[in-house]
Amino acid sequence: MQEIIVEDFKSYKETIPKILERLELKEKIKNQEKILIKPNLTTNQPFPCTTSVDFVEEVIKYCLENSKAEIIIAEGSGGCDTEKAFKDLGYYELAKKYKIKLTDLNKTERIKLENEKALVLKTIFLPRIVFESFIINLPVLKIHSEAKLTAAMKNLFGFYLNTEFLVKEGDYWVLKKDIPAGYWNKSELHYFGVHKAIIDLNKYINVGFHLVDGSIGQLKSEVYGIPADPPIGKIIAGYDAKLVDVECAKLLKLNPENIFYLKHHN
Repeated sequence: MQEIIVEDFKSYKETIPKILERLELKEKIKNQEKILIKPNLTTNQPFPCTTSVDFVEEVIKYCLENSKAEIIIAEGSGGCDTEKAFKDLGYYELAKKYKIKLTDLNKTERIKLENEKALVLKTIFLPRIVFESFIINLPVLKIHSEAKLTAAMKNLFGFYLNTEFLVKEGDYWVLKKDIPAGYWNKSELHYFGVHKAIIDLNKYINVGFHLVDGSIGQLKSEVYGIPADPPIGKIIAGYDAKLVDVECAKLLKLNPENIFYLKHHN
């Protein structure tokens, strides 16, 4: 399905189920065993820097109504400890309310993958759960200092972890030591090149569905930016990450042709 929806935002309760019904997400999830919900919790700063629990809640409700799958909220925060982001942003309460699991991707088991055709990530270690789940990607819409735009495709950075923190145990790779406070644990991706890393991650990881919260939007930068004023007022959704991000770029008044990862991803 290639249809992309850019819907006027009224409220999460009204807008989100409407979009999910229109794109027939229930047909994709009804026979799944595991659904991984991936918000953007790059740090513990509140919405619109990070994904709102109210936004995620509507997706959880829809999944519970239309599937018997195990539902997991999973993130690997980059700018703070993931558990701190879960706690400070209300995700513990959300998980408790719906009796679902929270997973810190930075601490979960990883498998090694290789692809000689990758631009920069020819060898990569990704969470095993990624390949066992139907992934629903729930980022927020923001300007990014290096990528220009952070929305659907950029949100896959949360699945990555610098290799310096990994050690092999049995068949898997795991966290070998605590990540120092204030250490950006995805920094290798900036060293390799953000745009090329985005392209590679989106080739390794198969995401089932993308729903981007542009109800407000954040300008200037990805962490220390400012809420859009007036708010952007849109929710963007679809099954194709590139097409979703093209529409997101337009909403931020960016030319998709001038964004490397959008121009060169296929």
